[in-house]
Amino acid sequence: MYAYNPFGESLEDFDRENTGSRIGRRIRAIRTEQNMSQGELGEKVGLNANRIQQYENGARNPKFALCKQIAEALEVEASALLDPQVASYIGAMYAFFEMETLFDLRIKEVDGQMCICFGENQLDARISSMNSNLKMWYERRKQMEEDVINAESEEKKKDIIHEYHMWEWNFPHSTVKNPMKKSERAKMERAAKKIEKAMK
Repeated sequence: MYAYNPFGESLEDFDRENTGSRIGRRIRAIRTEQNMSQGELGEKVGLNANRIQQYENGARNPKFALCKQIAEALEVEASALLDPQVASYIGAMYAFFEMETLFDLRIKEVDGQMCICFGENQLDARISSMNSNLKMWYERRKQMEEDVINAESEEKKKDIIHEYHMWEWNFPHSTVKNPMKKSERAKMERAAKKIEKAMK
């Protein structure tokens, strides 16, 4: 069973919850699953229950040294508390673990290869969205590979690969045929907020 995704669907929503909030959410999840009170955890790391509550609520952001202490007290790796850093295979694994919780990521073996997919509950908007995004990515990558094979020159191959990378680097705005400029989008969002406020 997977948990509610607190991050929302956009980068802005993700940034709204800062690193401290995400670390705090993970501390709380691990602590409660281990039937440990905030006071018990605090005692193990030399803090009171109120301070642990502040970290769990995201009111305070624990420094790395304290994260390590808390992880030791919870008998887990520090990486289990921090935002995954996917540049290493360990960080990538923790990113997968996070997606298992948030998006019902599943592992399957297909013809001797390990594959990942997201849950089958298409009524869940988050899972449906992830599967749609993966399908879009698959089709975009497949098209790029076909275009590279059929390219008439090395220069054309480079252009095709660059265009594909630009699609990745500009996701999700690259999925819209006529992406709106950030300044225009921000202006529209401000206008929408004013209208919403006036209606209230």
